[in-house]
Order: sequence, then C-alpha cells, then structure tokens
Amino acid sequence: MKIKLMVSGKRYADIKDELTAIGIEIDENADLIISEKDIFADYLMGKQNGEFCRISIHDIICIESFSHDIVVHSVNGDYKVNERLRQLESILNPDLFLRISNSVIISRNKVSRIKPTMSSKYILTMADSRTVDVTRSYYYIFRESFGI
Repeated sequence: MKIKLMVSGKRYADIKDELTAIGIEIDENADLIISEKDIFADYLMGKQNGEFCRISIHDIICIESFSHDIVVHSVNGDYKVNERLRQLESILNPDLFLRISNSVIISRNKVSRIKPTMSSKYILTMADSRTVDVTRSYYYIFRESFGI
C-alpha cells in the first residue's frame, strides 16, 4: 500500500518511520493521503523537471489552477502539484495565504502592488512581477483581508 503524507515537518519523520515499519510505502503520487487536523503545512511537494521537490511555504508566490493542472509559482521556479486547489487552501495557513479567485491562491506577503479596476476587481502584481486578478466573487473578502 502507498500513502502520501501531508503533515507538519515536525511529525513527518516519526509518522513515516512508523508506517514504513509496518510495510506501508510513502509515495508522493499515492491516491491515499494522511494529513494532520488543524495543522498547516510547512511545505508542499511539487514536481519540477521530472523530480519531486519540497517547496517551503515561505517561498510560494501564488498557486494557479489551469484546468486539471495546479502550478505553484515560487521564488525558485514553477512546480506542478497533484492536490486540488481546495485541498491546498485547507492545508495552507490563512494568515499567510488567501484565495482570490476560483483558480488562484496568493501568498499575502508576496503582493507588491494592488491596482483597483472600474469593475469591482483588483489586479495584483506579485513579487515575481506576475499579475493575477481578484475576481468579483472574492472582491470583498480581499478588501477586508487587506484592510482596503
């Protein structure tokens, strides 16, 4: 049996050791996932150039959904992840991350500029000069969150 672990860095090694001791393989491509309740992720696992890499949450600029592909944009490049955006939203600390549309989650501290538009939207410029839109559905959530 293969399982993916989505737990805090503090507990990852202990849980991995216990599971492998009873014959359960830890695999980043596994369909079954074990996660901690009320604990936010310290890192995400992503794939870049055919290799799995740990992405520190502090390096994440934003996360975008392109149909079935989820891409994490970080200071170290872009990574493809297997989780759905809703699942990522639930494991990322809401003090650090905010969903701004059905297809984008941003790192709050990586927003460089906020440009209002005439149609109850905002255009954000991120730390890597990428622009993302706050859609109308998330407009008031964003305003309240950023104190605008």
